[in-house]
Amino acid sequence: MKYIWGLLLLALMACESNSAQNTSNFSTLAVAEFKQQLEKTKNVQLLDVRTPGEYMEEHLENALNIDYNDPNFADQLNNLDKNKPTFIYCLSGGRSNNAMNTMKAKGFKEVYNMKGGILEWKGSQFPLTKNVFNGWKGMTKEAFEKITQNSTPTLVDFRAKWCGPCKQLKPILDELAKEYAGKLNVVEIDIDENKSLADDMHITNIPLLVYYKDGKVAMNIEGFTEKKDIIAALKLQ
Repeated sequence: MKYIWGLLLLALMACESNSAQNTSNFSTLAVAEFKQQLEKTKNVQLLDVRTPGEYMEEHLENALNIDYNDPNFADQLNNLDKNKPTFIYCLSGGRSNNAMNTMKAKGFKEVYNMKGGILEWKGSQFPLTKNVFNGWKGMTKEAFEKITQNSTPTLVDFRAKWCGPCKQLKPILDELAKEYAGKLNVVEIDIDENKSLADDMHITNIPLLVYYKDGKVAMNIEGFTEKKDIIAALKLQ
């Protein structure tokens, strides 16, 4: 009898294990299937993992841009909802495939990668959004709002590669991102790569830290600021 009960227990554990494994879905889909799945799935996240320059020229409508080659790519994924279906693409499929593996390791539940990337999408003559037609450069306002309208407070670092104080501030912000993971999202926005957004927000001095809480601007911190002063200003615990 004990032997039989042991077998039943093992079977039950196996079923539970299989059930747990089936809660995640990571798939690479041909472009037509990707488009079909994207259109029929509700409440999705669409992610373009190419460079900001590539994204600026053309991208899928409503896509958010996070550069896979950015050293902070994995950290920036924390701005996304890991429980929402996420669709990703790049130019030809290589970067997005690697990005999908990173997302899997970070606990995302459902990720669809476009096979062949945007080249296959264009080859199929599917529609694209082009920012150049209206002179807009870089991240759209809609994409920026998706980042800042988050349940987790978000600290946006407006910066530039040529800015000395920005370089000094970066390691401090990297430390804050790690120390307050889950409590604070830290996002970098290069004002040269995202000139139109910076102009629209009337950003004239950098570095500039803009703190968003409950989707609204709660505070601005201008210039290089010591770590302890940032923590005190944001009242981080």
